[in-house]
Amino acid sequence: MPDPSHKAGGGGSQRDVSRVAVAGVVAACLLLVVVVASLLVPDETPDPETAPTSASAALDGSVPGSLAGEYRSVRADGTLRGKAARELAAAAKRDREAGEVMRFDLAPRPWRKVWTPAQLAEREAAREARQERIRARRERKKMQGAPFEMVIGSFNVLGSQHTAPGGDRRRFPPASVRNGQAVGYIRGHGVDVLGTQELQDDQLRALQSMTGMEAYPGFAWGSKETDNSILWDPGMFEFLSGEQFTINFVGRPRPQPIVKLKHRLTGQQFYVVNTHPSPGQGRALTERRNAQATTVGVINRLKADGIPVLITGDMNDRAEFYCQVVGPAGMTTPQGGSYGGGCRPPTGHLAVDWVAGTGVTWSNYRMDTSPVARRVSDHFFISATARVD
Repeated sequence: MPDPSHKAGGGGSQRDVSRVAVAGVVAACLLLVVVVASLLVPDETPDPETAPTSASAALDGSVPGSLAGEYRSVRADGTLRGKAARELAAAAKRDREAGEVMRFDLAPRPWRKVWTPAQLAEREAAREARQERIRARRERKKMQGAPFEMVIGSFNVLGSQHTAPGGDRRRFPPASVRNGQAVGYIRGHGVDVLGTQELQDDQLRALQSMTGMEAYPGFAWGSKETDNSILWDPGMFEFLSGEQFTINFVGRPRPQPIVKLKHRLTGQQFYVVNTHPSPGQGRALTERRNAQATTVGVINRLKADGIPVLITGDMNDRAEFYCQVVGPAGMTTPQGGSYGGGCRPPTGHLAVDWVAGTGVTWSNYRMDTSPVARRVSDHFFISATARVD
């Protein structure tokens, strides 16, 4: 009969052997898993040439603060893990590129022109001139059609032939002396538009040279037909057109000028007529009356355009001019006068030199007698302010 204790001891030994075998199998499986995992997981050790390899880089300021959260994950040897190292390398590259751009913006640009002080001053002057033109255009636009005033005058300058050797006014200085005096009257009266008579070519050149005024006809009809030129300030007025009408003067036909001007600031337009009919009696009186009738027809024709018409001239008539021309043409004069119920010329001393017009109101009439007293001319200098509404 078998021993019961022996059976029991033999069974326990077999169970121990089985447990050891199972433990060995489990250990072998775990080892296999570790080996396989080490083969499948890539090496994430960062490139030492492209990124910091120590968490201490986050502390010394050499890496962007935006990656500070990645530096908590470090290996036991103090190196960064792979993902943080790659992001750190990319951030460092962006910083380098940004630095290059900033240095480029601050560096000299050789393709840009280097301006000298004189060139800069010239550019600034051109800029200011352009701004001034813009302001002037805006001002003109705002002032279009607004009223304006001008000073208009008439002066028989005494032609240079009269004071040359053999002339009939030898007691007067030569034109070379009188030209500057004539300019003094133009400036002294503040004249913007001037009708002249007896103005010879040498005198025209001198007056234009000293005043800068433009003239019509000037030399447009030849050097022998400058006598009755109309002068004006080109800064104030723009020349629009010129024409002529003819009267007989001392036995021969002479052209008389008509000029159409525009006030630059307001755009207002007007005509100026300048005339010099024959002096004296007999045949000269007949020529003068015919010339006066022609002048009335010219003014009435120009009035049809609906703009002011001004007339200047040595009319060789005083009260007769008012009754023969001013009334029939429907004009007014700065001296006054009326013709509604019969012709009543202005009172007081009247010269043979006149300014008159339509479509204007008058003020500041001046009859300057000093040219005769000073032997600048044998005529007075006449001026007045005309307001165009």
